[in-house]
Amino acid sequence: MKVVAFDLWGDYGHFRRFFTTSSPLTYSFPPPTAVRGIVSAILGLGKEEYLRATADLAIGVRILEPVRRVRWGQNLVFTKGRSGKFDPTLSARRKGNVQGMVRTQVKVEYLRDARFRLYLGGKTALLDDLEDLLQEHRTHYTVSLGLSELLADFAYAGSYTAQALPPGTYDLVTVFPVEALDAVQGLKEALRPGVKLTKERVAVYLSLDRTPLLYQDVVAEVNAAPVRVTVREPVYQLDNGEVVYLWPPASTHIPAFR
Repeated sequence: MKVVAFDLWGDYGHFRRFFTTSSPLTYSFPPPTAVRGIVSAILGLGKEEYLRATADLAIGVRILEPVRRVRWGQNLVFTKGRSGKFDPTLSARRKGNVQGMVRTQVKVEYLRDARFRLYLGGKTALLDDLEDLLQEHRTHYTVSLGLSELLADFAYAGSYTAQALPPGTYDLVTVFPVEALDAVQGLKEALRPGVKLTKERVAVYLSLDRTPLLYQDVVAEVNAAPVRVTVREPVYQLDNGEVVYLWPPASTHIPAFR
């Protein structure tokens, strides 16, 4: 299988955890659903077409820099008027809240100096188009780290051939779902001094109407170090020696994409 990899980084990033509302928290890495959006921005795929267009891509995510988080308050404008309808004005007398306030402050969590390597695998012609754009450092739409205000830069890392490895013990450089681990051995060898793991529940696949279809608990090493684990699901070795976990294409899991 062909795998195209590129690095993505920026001053700040935010990939909102689905269970947070008024005080948004961020994941430590871009979930597979966000990666499809990032790749689609580079390729110029529209909002209504990108999920189907990228359905044949396998996806992997590697953390390249230790995860750092910062939080600060942001002033947001109340956008609901006294009538209950949209009213973006800054006139206090037209607002529907009791105090007549036009702004509210919320705390938002961001990733600081985030850097990731994204892996896209498959046999689709889409990979050739992506590789050409990455090599030329061109995009159709602006690339960001989660939010449109958090602009990102990127660089082509390489194109590789991936060979599937049988269940066994390997040093994974990417994040991976708990379901991929061997039920007995699993993280036994990873639990040693200096290794700092986090587990975060993320959406893996979306339906065509953007409804989450599958959530998984995903393990990441926040110091950006490889993790020695025993897996029961296939992982892949690239011809540069890296062993990565790739989420299977949506087309293999979701009938609508087949």
